[in-house]
Parts: sequence; structure tokens; C-alpha cells
Amino acid sequence: MFTLAQDRSKTLVAVHGWAGISLGMLLYAVVFTGTVAVFATEIGHWSIGATRAEAPMSVALHDAEATPLQDVLDRLVPLTAPEHREEVGIGRTAANNLQVFFHAHRTNAAGQQEDVGTEFEVVPMTGRILATRHGSAAELFRRDPARALSRFLVDVHTELHLPRPWGLILTGVLGLAMMAAAVSGLLMHRHLLKDIFTLRRNGSPVLAFKDAHTVAGTWGLPFAFLLAFTGSFFSFAGSVGIPVMAMVGFGDDQEAMIETLVATPATEDARPTTGAALDHMVRDAQRRGGEVPQFATIERFGRADAAVSLVLPPAEGGLARRTFVYEGASGAFMRERPSIGQIPSLGASLLALVGPLHFGDFMGLFSKAVWFALGVAMCYVTLTGMRMWLERRPHGVWRCVAWLVGTICYGLPVAVAGSVAGFLLAFGRADPVFWTPIGFVVGAAAAIACAALGRDFGVLRRRLTLMAGIGCLLLPVLRAATGGIGWFDAVAEGQLIVVAVDLMLLCCGAWALRMVSKRTVDRVRSLAIASAPR
Repeated sequence: MFTLAQDRSKTLVAVHGWAGISLGMLLYAVVFTGTVAVFATEIGHWSIGATRAEAPMSVALHDAEATPLQDVLDRLVPLTAPEHREEVGIGRTAANNLQVFFHAHRTNAAGQQEDVGTEFEVVPMTGRILATRHGSAAELFRRDPARALSRFLVDVHTELHLPRPWGLILTGVLGLAMMAAAVSGLLMHRHLLKDIFTLRRNGSPVLAFKDAHTVAGTWGLPFAFLLAFTGSFFSFAGSVGIPVMAMVGFGDDQEAMIETLVATPATEDARPTTGAALDHMVRDAQRRGGEVPQFATIERFGRADAAVSLVLPPAEGGLARRTFVYEGASGAFMRERPSIGQIPSLGASLLALVGPLHFGDFMGLFSKAVWFALGVAMCYVTLTGMRMWLERRPHGVWRCVAWLVGTICYGLPVAVAGSVAGFLLAFGRADPVFWTPIGFVVGAAAAIACAALGRDFGVLRRRLTLMAGIGCLLLPVLRAATGGIGWFDAVAEGQLIVVAVDLMLLCCGAWALRMVSKRTVDRVRSLAIASAPR
């Protein structure tokens, strides 16, 4: 398909190989944890086993016996310090209860904009307050025990659990390396259309291995490029783009930048007013958008110039979320606001697509399942690419690199299983925010110790695959043993995600054990053939 000069072809092969091997292990870690993090929300619901089947705003709207949303707000206002009543954010907790965050915008010691206030967790049916927490939004998110597991999985994917901004910068660089490997891999194949349909099963094992790598990599090329581009965008936007934009365009004033880009402009009117009932605006948004709002923000709370923004899921056939803006005092609909800026634009439309295309959540569980499968394929391509590179360099320091590749790539599932086990053992008994990463470290240490017992790549792979398989099989048992909800109760309460994740773990464990047994049989057979008298 592509005709290149010999020296140019050699250059592309070198770029492809070195881009993969130099950052391949970290890239594999980012892709693998990102594949798991596709279902971070579902894994979080599975791990705590106490989620409501219905969204909290939906409960308040459609159940006549439920406490109205406005009544919940009115009860919480006297419990909040006056300096924290500038703005209110309303969302959902990990258990699908109402999360109400009264806060004010402040600049911290590092010169960064942050929200500081009081957060309440409220039962939507009764309005009962389950928890009250104080602090900044980032601190409250980090300290939330119910989100400890899902937050840890996402944090490892986005920042490799490194301090900001270095983790974001590193994952951004890894995204660029992934794009370089994808583009060079595409260009170096002269017979691309032929190669993507070629799987030589009856030939040499080396050729079959290469064919599988080529087919998986080529079919997943658009997905790999999409993930690499959007991931790099998120990494560099948070670590570099926002500070630079604030410095250049707003005199290093991040608060002024945020007000200009995302706040709802209004004529200054600080007169106190009770405002319109939030429930009426939520119902109107549902009528206009066809979906119950997921989040709400009340700017300039309690004032005559208040504005209410309601965020809805994408429309049928759409990818981006929608935001409807209402006057807080009268409850009148104002407009639909773009993702950034005050008027619709091509840039805002493109920016709104970055998140759904990276996270794969635009069609619910179906699109997440597709993204998960493609992520598994990218893990396979990354691993097989490194293995092919190293098999051509079997001596010297490359043997140590091969051992390191095998330990990290096959040991990472063991470490992730350890983090899940740490959360399950700690939740409701200790601090899961502390024990979840400790579980990851323990799992990683166990994988490294197992890998250190042998240098042969095949033996290492079988041992770590066996450990990962056993870990997957034990996690549903551990969840049930630590007080998790049973399957019959989960089905009765509409928490089908608990059963689904349990079944997925059991299937993954059974598949891993099958692969180990198959490789063991093949190994024994090859040894028997080699030792047979001739």
C-alpha cells in the first residue's frame, strides 16, 4: 500500500521499535489501567454493594413520597457557613445518593483556583443527612472512602500515581509515543490491505505471532490514535494548557479565566431572594432534553442574579452532554450553553467530543464494552510488539529488559487485583483510601517475588498468569465474605452490575487458568518430543 525507499523504511522501523520499547512498559501500564478504568464507575458500585438503582434526581422527581430537591436545599442552608454559600453543586455519590456541595471560590497557597466548602450526602427519598464533610473539592474527593477504589484506578491511569503535574506530563508524553508508534507502524507496512487479513496458523510460530500483532494493531489503529490524541490532550491541557492560558490571556488570574470561559454572565444584582424551586427547573430540563439531569450548579446562590445550570446526558444519537441554563430567581429557561465559552462555536463542539471519545461512555455500557475490548487489543499489541523486538536481541542487557517486560506486563493484573482486595478488606472497617494503594503494592511485590524465582520468560508468564487468574476467581468470594450483597438480593434490588462484575471476574479467572493449563501441556509435549530417542 505504501512504497518507501529502503533507508526511509529502515528509519520507520527504528522509530516504531524504539518508540515502543523505550516507553512501552509505561505505555502498557497506562493502557491496561485505562482499560480497567473504563468500568471504574461500575467497579465502584460493585465494590461497595450499596448503590441505588435509580439516579437521585430521578427519585425526587418521580416519587410523590420523596423529599423535593428544593426542600433538601432549604434544610441544608442553615447548616452551612455563610462564606461557603457562593455556589452550590448537586450531583450523586458513589452510592447514588444526593451530593450537595456548598462552596466558594478561593485561591490556594500555590496560586491555583479551588472550591472550598461543605459537602452533604443526603438520602433522596427521606432527605436524611448521611454525612457532612468540610474542605476543598479535591480533598473531599480524595478522602471519600466509597470512591477510593475507582479513584485509585483512574489516578493510576491518568497520572501513574505521581504528583502533579509530573504524572500528567508523563502520560501526555506516553500518548505522543503511542501516536508515533501507530503512525510509523501504519507506514512501514507495504501490503497493509493484505496483511490485515493474514493469519498464518499452520506456518512458523514466529510468523503466526507477527501476524497476530499486525492484525490486532492495524484494526485497532484508529482507536489507538484516537485514545493517544485525546489522552495527550487531557494530560497537557491540565498540566500546561490551563496555566499558560491564564498567564497569557488573563494576567495569571485563573479565577478570571474560569469566570470568562464557563461562568454564566449576568447583570450584577446582589439582592437576596429565595428563587424558584429547583424541582420545576429539573422537570423542564427533562421535558426539553428527554433525560433526567445528572448534575446541577447554582451560581450566585441566594441572589437575584442567580443562575442554575443543569447537565443532561447526550441526546439520542449524540455524543456530548448538554447544559441548560435557567434564571435562578424566576426559573425561566435562558439558553443551552456550549461546553466552553458563552456562544456556540466549532472549538466548543470539538472540545465537547474529546471526553466521550476518550472514556467511551457515550452509549452507556455498550460503548464501554467496545472500548474495553479495543483496550485489551491495544494491550496485546503493546506487549507483543515489545516481545518481538526483544526476541531479536536475546543476549546481554536485553535479557534483563525482557524479564522486566514480562514482570510488569503480566504482574500488573496481579497488582490491580491486590488493590481491589485491599479496598474490600478495608471498606467499612479501616481507611480504604490508605489500604487500596497498599493492596496494589502488596500485589506488585508478590508478582515481583514470583518472577524473581525464574528468568525464563515462558515460566514467568505462566506463573503470573496463574496468580492473576486465581486473584480474579477469589475477588467475588472476598466481596461476599466481607459483607457484600448476594446475587439474589442484588437482582431483587436492581443492582445487576454486582452480578455482572462477579461473572466477568470469574470468566477472566477461568480463561487465565485455561491459558496456563494449555501452555503447560504444550510445554510438556515439546519437552517429551525433544527428549524422545531418535
